[in-house]
Amino acid sequence: MRPAHPSDDGPVLDAHVTCVRCRYDLAGTHVLGKCPECGLEVLATVAAHGDPDVAHLAAPEAPRAASAAVVAVTVAPLVALLLQGSGPAMRTVDALVGRGSSFPSQVERPSWLVTALALGAAAVVFARGFSAQANPTLRASVGAVRVRRLAGALWAWAAVLAAAFVLSFSTLGTAWSFSYAVLAAQMLPCGWLLVALAPVLGRAGALSRAYREARHGKQGAELVSLTAVAAITLYVAGPAIDAALGGDWATVGMGLAATLFFLTALGLAYLVGNGWVIATALRRPRIDPSRLR
Repeated sequence: MRPAHPSDDGPVLDAHVTCVRCRYDLAGTHVLGKCPECGLEVLATVAAHGDPDVAHLAAPEAPRAASAAVVAVTVAPLVALLLQGSGPAMRTVDALVGRGSSFPSQVERPSWLVTALALGAAAVVFARGFSAQANPTLRASVGAVRVRRLAGALWAWAAVLAAAFVLSFSTLGTAWSFSYAVLAAQMLPCGWLLVALAPVLGRAGALSRAYREARHGKQGAELVSLTAVAAITLYVAGPAIDAALGGDWATVGMGLAATLFFLTALGLAYLVGNGWVIATALRRPRIDPSRLR
């Protein structure tokens, strides 16, 4: 098995290992793939055979720093959603019960500052854990460009929220549309972060041998990016829908946006779970056959 720089599909099997279901020779297939003959996961066969070459996959030089980086970068989007969810939630409830939409500055303004600080802290922890000084093997396997892209997304999102907090004390902050503008401004860095997170989780998971969580984390980040952007778009478009189509359609749009926000929160929580398993595996790389059955 090739030990260096596993791809998103895991390392390639060089040894002639036969599938435990159909006896197909799996040489040349990816560990994260499936048997071409019967569709059984290749990893299940590798675990069943107890291939000793799996132990040759490189471990990070600073496993605790790498583990903390993965946890920080998966927890940060969920924290950002939860901290800022109170404002849109209040507006949605007001719209559904017909109370109008007041500007909950006492809730939204501090949430922007706290979220910016949380995202900045996550960027620092991630950059340290995936730095060339702390973990050169992990950084080389994931790719320096991917690491910079993800760190840049965290800093960009933090900068947008910090600017929103400062501007909220100006005359712009008194406008009813200001909170909508702040939410719309977060759409790009939020989507950028989740899209950039997908390949990092895939490669870090492959390196740590948490192959299943690597696949699920990568797919989950890509899916959540779509639901998050769709939810923000619907919520920001709420006033325009109200003006163009009437209050009933606006209520439907707000309800759908709330549903998508809820699904996004569930997806991010699932992403945190996958990130936790990958982070644990980075500290103690292993294959647990009981989780594959």
